[in-house]
Amino acid sequence: MLNINRIKIWFIVILGMLALGSCKKFLDVPLTTELETNYFIDENRVQRGVGSIYASISNIYGANLGSQISQNGVTIHPLWLLQGDDLTTSGSGSNTEYEAFSGFSPSDARVAALWQKFYFLIARANFILDKLDDPEVSKVFKTPGLKDNNKGEALFLRAWINYKLWDMFRKAPLQSERINSIEESVIKPSKGFELLDAAIADLEEAALLLPESWEGMNKGRVFKNSANGLLVKCYVLRACYASAYGGNQAQDYAKAISAFEKISGISAIEGVPYGDNFDYRTENNIESLFEYQASHGTISDNPWLDNDIGSPVGSFGAMYHYFDSHWGNYGSGGGSIGPTAKLRAMFDPLDPRVNETFKLAQNVDNVGGKLWWLGTEWSYFDGYQFVKYINGERGDRYDVDFQIMSSNNPRILRLADVKLLAAEAYLKTGDPVNALKQVNDVRKRARLSTPNGVESAVPADYSSVEMQQIMDERLLELAGEENTRWSDLRRWHAAGYINLGSWTAADFSYPYNPNLFTFDVKKHLLFPIPSTEMTKNPLLMADGNNPGYN
Repeated sequence: MLNINRIKIWFIVILGMLALGSCKKFLDVPLTTELETNYFIDENRVQRGVGSIYASISNIYGANLGSQISQNGVTIHPLWLLQGDDLTTSGSGSNTEYEAFSGFSPSDARVAALWQKFYFLIARANFILDKLDDPEVSKVFKTPGLKDNNKGEALFLRAWINYKLWDMFRKAPLQSERINSIEESVIKPSKGFELLDAAIADLEEAALLLPESWEGMNKGRVFKNSANGLLVKCYVLRACYASAYGGNQAQDYAKAISAFEKISGISAIEGVPYGDNFDYRTENNIESLFEYQASHGTISDNPWLDNDIGSPVGSFGAMYHYFDSHWGNYGSGGGSIGPTAKLRAMFDPLDPRVNETFKLAQNVDNVGGKLWWLGTEWSYFDGYQFVKYINGERGDRYDVDFQIMSSNNPRILRLADVKLLAAEAYLKTGDPVNALKQVNDVRKRARLSTPNGVESAVPADYSSVEMQQIMDERLLELAGEENTRWSDLRRWHAAGYINLGSWTAADFSYPYNPNLFTFDVKKHLLFPIPSTEMTKNPLLMADGNNPGYN
């Protein structure tokens, strides 16, 4: 896996360069760190800089238990996990507001934190892209093609964030260059497809620059198939919003197919049991296209601190305790997250993916009591627990001091997701045969994912496929993963495949008093732009917030 422990001690160096590069002429004190003008002296230093972009993903997937977020249950994951119909809350704490859609406002601290973390990564990507264009930095490269590979990585990671910004917020400043002054930081909000188009352009270039694969300690870095896989996601997303923003749906679906067909055979779902996609022992497997390389220190991993402080402190792991009642989730006061009744009812009980997705809480493997917060009955979710990343040995990867942060990698993009998107594109461009193949490939892999490897009879192959079956398969295969369900529901609504405007609390599988459920289809399909950002940027302020949040 990408060696983040090796990288993290250089965070303060990189941040020092970012800060001192613009203000060094005003300082009349001895320098305590290296400047960017003399830092990139060899190829290894450049790799550390590129690694700092990857490492900033920890700001998104970590526990974030520090005081920067003032609400109870301070992890930001509920912000993107609780909309839709696959996950629900235990009914306590501020998390419930995100499921009921009552918590979304421009002043929401979690929304502001997520926005800030997105632009933190963009700033790092732009910094490295700027340095790679420096002729003096170009001279330090000795490995053929490595400079292009590094540029491809920075472009991919910037594209991933721009894709997320467009999907969640729709309009946001398109920051495509390194910012060197306060004046340059005031950027107008994007319009229409601008953010998504920028992501697509970056990915198209990245797909030409990235290597076919990485070896050894570099495994886990993005590669050509990563870029083409995310391109499929971006093109299908744009296709669904074509009528809303003046796009060409058929053309975008065709481009999604073209990107999909460029994915080489080094990526596959065959031979990868379903559960291997959530197990630290099989991370960066042949199905994986992009995952956060979670880590934690051997001495301490402090989930209350940011990750930019160097040394063996700070948070570099991934947070999963919102799926259980570990005190790191501040118990039920923070609100646990689990499977909805709708999700549980969607599965055939004989589908091998069931036990990899949810179990009765008392049946969750706690590794002989080592994971003491698991393996006991609880009253939430009719007794069930969401287990993709936490069951048994796959969950036994916590930091030694607090057992809060896990080094089990969150899988951000995997091939099964891309195959089902391709199925949608094939179906909508008049190729039901190839659409059927992609869906049946996913169902066959599910049948082969039994504990003993003996093929199950469920789920059986389809003889033909329609859009509803593709939508249902995405719910089963990708439940609870990476904001996938809510993104899917929104785009299908935009394309006219479903009508969220007619959905009730029951359709969302909201289990509490329906009078508390405040979903408004004219408002809640987008997150609000944080008021803190609008205050800082007069161009954002002048343009106004997203509909319903003014």
